[in-house]
Amino acid sequence: MSLSPRERRLLGLLGLLAAALALRWLFGLAGDARAPGAAVTAAPRAAATSPRFGRGTRARAQTLPERIAELRLEDLVIAPRDLEVGRDPFRFGPAPPPPPPPPPSAEELERRRREAEEARRRAEAAAREALIPRPPEVTLVYLGSFGPADRKVAVFSAGDGEKLYNALAGDVLEGKFIVDRIGLESVDLKFVGFPDEPAKRLAIGG
Repeated sequence: MSLSPRERRLLGLLGLLAAALALRWLFGLAGDARAPGAAVTAAPRAAATSPRFGRGTRARAQTLPERIAELRLEDLVIAPRDLEVGRDPFRFGPAPPPPPPPPPSAEELERRRREAEEARRRAEAAAREALIPRPPEVTLVYLGSFGPADRKVAVFSAGDGEKLYNALAGDVLEGKFIVDRIGLESVDLKFVGFPDEPAKRLAIGG
């Protein structure tokens, strides 16, 4: 089974850690053997705790640690730090704000002035146009006509379809529309209060 470079690196680190622990334990045993008055025995811990020694006698004993820290492989992987692009690594604190934009040139100022003046003129013209009275929007639907040719009766329906009107030429409908002429398939309507406004022609169904 082949190991990845990361796994081989982690195994190498574990081997070095085990070798360091073994050397430390061996050096501790050698120190106990060289200590004055210490007996060369296979159980130094028992000699240190035996009641046969006097009150002033002290013996060194090599003891193993009570708790061995667990080595987690994920702790050996160093996560990359987020770096700010363009930041000077020799300067501390936040990056300085960008410089303000340069002031507009004389040509740019003149162009802005002309655009503002044109927008003002358009707004004034639209306001004047809105003040001019306009004829109302036609909301009637022409359904057809009946009767003799010299006295035709036009039939209309209101926009909601709930009202029907029968009108002769010259009649006023809804106080806004004047029946000007009744043709074979169309009718002309004029507007109350707008004598100079051209008539609005409605076809059947429109």
